[in-house]
Amino acid sequence: MPENNKIFIAGVWGAGNISIMEQVGRDADVTFLRDDFQYAAQIRKVWRAVNQKLGGRGKGIVRWFLRTRLLDGKYALSHCDFDDSRENDIVIFNSALLHYYSADYFKRLRKKHPTIKYILYIIDPMPDGLWQEVQDVLPVFDEVLTMHPYNCRKYGFGYLPYAYAKPAETERIADIPDTQLFYCGVLDGHRVEVMEKIVRQCEAHGIAFDFWLKPYENNPIRNSHVHYAMIPYEENVQRLQKAACILEVMHKGYVGITQRYLEAVIYNKRLLSNNREITELPYYDSRYMQYFESVEDIDWEWLQGDVEVDYEYQDDFSVQRWKENLLRGLENE
Repeated sequence: MPENNKIFIAGVWGAGNISIMEQVGRDADVTFLRDDFQYAAQIRKVWRAVNQKLGGRGKGIVRWFLRTRLLDGKYALSHCDFDDSRENDIVIFNSALLHYYSADYFKRLRKKHPTIKYILYIIDPMPDGLWQEVQDVLPVFDEVLTMHPYNCRKYGFGYLPYAYAKPAETERIADIPDTQLFYCGVLDGHRVEVMEKIVRQCEAHGIAFDFWLKPYENNPIRNSHVHYAMIPYEENVQRLQKAACILEVMHKGYVGITQRYLEAVIYNKRLLSNNREITELPYYDSRYMQYFESVEDIDWEWLQGDVEVDYEYQDDFSVQRWKENLLRGLENE
């Protein structure tokens, strides 16, 4: 395993992912760039306007602007303390490619620091083909890794299982109720339809549930147990710990290892999921995990059952194991 590598991690979005990578970044040889672009929030608003209000018009102009040198100084990577006597491994999560990174920027940075090695880490399954933004930068990357076996099979990428780290302990919220089913996530057209049906079925079967949704359009699902708010990840964990089962509703067509799956395994919770690959994942146990293709498939008696959950987790997804797997993969490429 290489001992002379410095690792820089950028492009990480989402409270859960940020919480995990913050703990990875505690390693002396790892730098986690939480705020990796100074104008990230503003650029996201620009893309939202281009995609939603302008119907995609103006994409070319925004991409051209991002390819220029004008914003180079606004990237955290431009100010990193690279050691040109060592290999500098820059791990970019695919999410940020949607909004502000460009192949031109990566090329300019490597021209200044020739010992840079770029690793693209794809955490989205992309069942309908690689995003155009990913295709545009692929030639720049020395290695492409993914947390999803699906992507490995379809695109030939290297496999790097994701990590999970419990967030730092915070003051306990006193009034979190014990529930049978917990969900925290975002909505889209597909998920709204699924979640509306699940809420109705929970009510019909007397299931105690606690759902937290990111505000979406006019917040269409109305129920006293459905809340529209962005809660800190620490609160998310406290709430799932008070639930017997975690609900997972995937983006349409998505598969593979997910954060909800990792939470279920590590906190010994049952998992109710429409991830069709769930039965192929390590730690799958039909006593603790249930797959549903449609809401009509859900076994509500299974959800109401009283089962002591123990996956006998072996620390496979620890942050230290993630770093070891990353370096081992780079060594064997």
